[in-house]
Amino acid sequence: MKQNIWMLAAALTLGMATTEVSAQDPVAVKNAANDSVANAPIITFDKTTHDFGTFPEENGKVTCTFSFKNTGKSDLVLQKVRASCGCTTPNWTKTPIAPGDTGFVTATYNASGRPGRFNKTITVTSNADANLRLTIKGEVIPRVKSPEEEYSFNIGDFRLKTLDVYMRTIEYPTSKTEKIQVMNNGDKDIELTFPGAPKYLTIKANPAKLAPKQKGTLEVTLNSQEANNWGETSPSFNIAVNGQVDKSKKVNVHSTIRENFGNMTPEEKAKAPVLEVNANENIGTIDLAKKKKVVYKINVTNNGKSDLILRKVKSNSSNLKFDYPSKPIKAGKKATIQVTLSTENQKAGKFNYRATIICNDPNHSTTGVTLTGEYK
Repeated sequence: MKQNIWMLAAALTLGMATTEVSAQDPVAVKNAANDSVANAPIITFDKTTHDFGTFPEENGKVTCTFSFKNTGKSDLVLQKVRASCGCTTPNWTKTPIAPGDTGFVTATYNASGRPGRFNKTITVTSNADANLRLTIKGEVIPRVKSPEEEYSFNIGDFRLKTLDVYMRTIEYPTSKTEKIQVMNNGDKDIELTFPGAPKYLTIKANPAKLAPKQKGTLEVTLNSQEANNWGETSPSFNIAVNGQVDKSKKVNVHSTIRENFGNMTPEEKAKAPVLEVNANENIGTIDLAKKKKVVYKINVTNNGKSDLILRKVKSNSSNLKFDYPSKPIKAGKKATIQVTLSTENQKAGKFNYRATIICNDPNHSTTGVTLTGEYK
């Protein structure tokens, strides 16, 4: 009996060993892989690119369909379909496609607000192909905007594209000019004047008189030398339309006036002024019940070889006012910047203000100082 059991166990062990060897047979493995490939689904599109051609923006959304067929021998499943940007929305067959059956992928492109040429892709991931790409392209003809849309701001029938003029950086002592596009949307002539504009701003209307439905420009010129200002400057001006002023519709000019050190020679830079100032100043603890104003002094030193001129000192807070030397600081000399801090409407807690010093030091023309402390 024991001998029979032993023979049965040996036979089973031999059978398992034989099966394991068979499973590792390279030919068997290759045949199994070939069978898997032969029976796999195959996705075959009738096209992979669609050209919408040229069409007007007014058409809005346009859609095309990419049809495909499962030319394989097992069910085809589209696992994921994604567009290259949010302007394109895909849709697709969500159920398995049997061998010989067809399916679709649609692509809807939203042309509204997107004039010009476009070229977008849709990536299709399936159990037949990891990443198959479809392409849509075309050109959108811009929609003709109404005067109200194109010229968004108005003073009566006079319309402007913007109420903001961005000059960016102006190198002292030069001037810079930018234009605003304007239009007369009424049925009577319009004449423009600019009462009370700052003297360092020159505003010129071209043409001087706008006929009905005529377009033109306002040329705005800022003279940095006459402005006598440094750093960020934001002057504004009113427009009188046939003598009438709407004070709620001011044009704002944004610029940053900086000194041009680019033409300095190495010798001139070696002899230039050098600003030395502490980057951090602690004002200490301020009792809100006792003090409405606090005066603090920032020490500055000219470690250079020529006069240091403090062009401007400003802050990110309207609570701070500065009194700084109007006369040049001689080489090797010290001076103070007086800071007056208003405590009105302040709450208990730590504060952190920033002062910006603008000067003629070519290496530190704009220097920040952090003012910290605590209100109690």
